[in-house]
Amino acid sequence: MKALHIRPSLGQLVVLLGLLGFLWPVPALYAAALAQDGPRPLLLGEFAQASLDEGQSMEFSLAVPIDGTYTVVYMGEGDPADFDLVIAAADGSELYRDAMQGEILIDLNAEEYVLTFTAQAKAELAFVVGIEAGSMEEDSDEPGELFNGAVFVTSDVGNPLYATLTIEESAYPQQVSLLVQGGDDDVYSVEVYSEDLDYWSTSTDQAEIVQFTTRGGTYDVTVTPTEGGSELQVSVFLSGPAPVLELGVETRGELVQASDSDIYQFEVSEAGASVTIQAGAEEEADLSVAAGTQPDSEMWYEYSAGDEAAVLQFIAPQAGTYYVRLTTSSEGAAYSVLVEQGEVASALELDTAVSGSVGAGEQAGYLLEVTEPEQFVIVVLAGPADEDLDLTLAQYVEGEQTASDSSYASGSREVAALFAAEPGVYIVTVDASYADDSDFTILASTGALTDLIGGEGTAPAEEEPAAEEPAADMGLTEQWATSAEASSAYGDTNWSAQQATGEPDTLDGGDTPTAWAAASADSEVESLVLAFDVPVIPAGIEIYESYNPGAIVLIEVLDPNTDEWVVVWEGTADTAGENVAIFSPALTSVEFATNQVRLTIDEPAVPGWNEIDAVKLIGIVE
Repeated sequence: MKALHIRPSLGQLVVLLGLLGFLWPVPALYAAALAQDGPRPLLLGEFAQASLDEGQSMEFSLAVPIDGTYTVVYMGEGDPADFDLVIAAADGSELYRDAMQGEILIDLNAEEYVLTFTAQAKAELAFVVGIEAGSMEEDSDEPGELFNGAVFVTSDVGNPLYATLTIEESAYPQQVSLLVQGGDDDVYSVEVYSEDLDYWSTSTDQAEIVQFTTRGGTYDVTVTPTEGGSELQVSVFLSGPAPVLELGVETRGELVQASDSDIYQFEVSEAGASVTIQAGAEEEADLSVAAGTQPDSEMWYEYSAGDEAAVLQFIAPQAGTYYVRLTTSSEGAAYSVLVEQGEVASALELDTAVSGSVGAGEQAGYLLEVTEPEQFVIVVLAGPADEDLDLTLAQYVEGEQTASDSSYASGSREVAALFAAEPGVYIVTVDASYADDSDFTILASTGALTDLIGGEGTAPAEEEPAAEEPAADMGLTEQWATSAEASSAYGDTNWSAQQATGEPDTLDGGDTPTAWAAASADSEVESLVLAFDVPVIPAGIEIYESYNPGAIVLIEVLDPNTDEWVVVWEGTADTAGENVAIFSPALTSVEFATNQVRLTIDEPAVPGWNEIDAVKLIGIVE
């Protein structure tokens, strides 16, 4: 293949990424970091920002991987000449000393450099460094090489191209933006697999960017021409760290177009602290608010439409950094966001009834410590008969939810229970989102597995298990899907397949972006494939259909021994109304453990979008 001159310049690519909503929101990342102990490490292709007063300087260290001509691109809104730039090698020799320009081309060897920016006026610094380099090959066994900051260009693409994408290790999570562009009549499909077999994809006629979060690693990239193939440009950029929200200080921003996202980070000082995030959009735009301990691990979610602000509350399972993502499906949205930290949840003693109260629309939290292994944990809530309180019990390890159970029955008589294999601290939440001010009583207790079934977890000695029963060391587990793929989806974030993972968060039903929906309603049969962390022999399934339920006609599980799908339930679509329905049919027995479930949804059979919010797989661990 012959190389082309890069179609857009690197600077034009940066502008395009900004218009597509890739760049972090505007608040200055490094305004509080001007007193430097040394240059701030910067990766190739990583966007950097800072607010500088006149006369202030900031240094960045950059290690370049190969000899070549690099481009330093200014991406701030002001005049690049507001900054003087010095580029120096490790030995102190200067390669560039002049005013910053829109684009600076400079030949660099594979070594480390220091870039020093000095403000000539109060200004916002923003820049990135990249290089036209990298390769992609037609042989999947000998793929090409791409890396952060690389821009690969070729033409006359007739077959799939393969590359190993290497992202340098970073001290903080970053969003990778893989930008794939063709000629005017070209369409490419793009697939990215991680070392852990996470998967992202796009078709360039729908979106030219594949985004995912990483701290570094290697990824398999495949770009396949589906129409045309005259030109191809593949560019790899990193977002840099998310801007910091100061607790108690309102921040304003703007999402330029539908499906844009802004991600911020904030610090929680103490485990068990209550966190409240208030976010509202102007001009009656909708706004989705999600939070988690990683930019792509969103464990708490809230949605607002029109003039109502979204209020997201949760009990922080650990001290440290949290991330909040704001997304809109409207045609852009100006917004404000405010994060506040409240009181630390009180301890909930075992086997002691505790009286508490919760305000209307608020939450009350408790920390429950389980000190013994192999325990069943049961929490019982009793509140006013005429109010609707909900109960959640969850454990988190290193910021990831490892076990949970929730009770959303009408009224205020709720029970949540789970099996605690290891000792640890659990978070108990009483939610009054749909209640007025309420008093309640809550009681937590535990019971050892051996107390319930005898011995060391085996069947009683006088009973011989039937030959077809699972072995005695097997245990029953319940788990929510952790990843999902669909035959189609209405959006890349809202209504995407990923919305069908995790616990239910579309509690009122209806057409909401927190559930998966197909690209179009009533047009064709759709499929939804869900993956779970732990392979189990399926014993049951719970499918939370949040809008126009009743369209599921087939449930299959993947046999890992044959790599074939096996039918465990088949039926006929029949409308079940518009509200949330939990579909839990009896499954045909199989003898293998699996961690993948495929649902077939007969969209034309049940009018309207047939949306799925969550799927729980129940089974026996081998």
